[in-house]
Amino acid sequence: MGKPITNIKRMDIPEENKVEEDVQEVKEAVSANKESILKGIELLSALDEADALQAATAITKHRKEALGNLVKELNKPQYSKSVENIPELLFLFGEIDLDEVRKATERLNNGLHELQESSEEEKTSYFDLVKALKDPEINRSITLLMKFLKGMGKT
Repeated sequence: MGKPITNIKRMDIPEENKVEEDVQEVKEAVSANKESILKGIELLSALDEADALQAATAITKHRKEALGNLVKELNKPQYSKSVENIPELLFLFGEIDLDEVRKATERLNNGLHELQESSEEEKTSYFDLVKALKDPEINRSITLLMKFLKGMGKT
């Protein structure tokens, strides 16, 4: 029968081998993530050029103080109503039909463009109004405006 093992000696890895393995691992990681690293460098450069890097660093280092100051400022009576309305505003944004808003905005922009092209000295008579109703674009616009006003009147 053999003797029991009483002394376990760990294998010592020389420090220069450990450093060499770590350097190789870092090289492989840099090679695998080259594009991301370059984009990160571009981002840091842009933040530095905009003098935002120092601000971001200061906020990160002093985040507890900054957060405390922000909460203290938002706790003032002048801001309380605004802070209370933020959740309702977010829910309102969820209910808005953005396609319809986009269409209405486009029509509003077209109307403003037409308004800029007209002169302020033009006068409109009753006969001009009746005659304008025969124009399909004007008739459609007036119909849309009347439907809009009718919809606003509903509760």
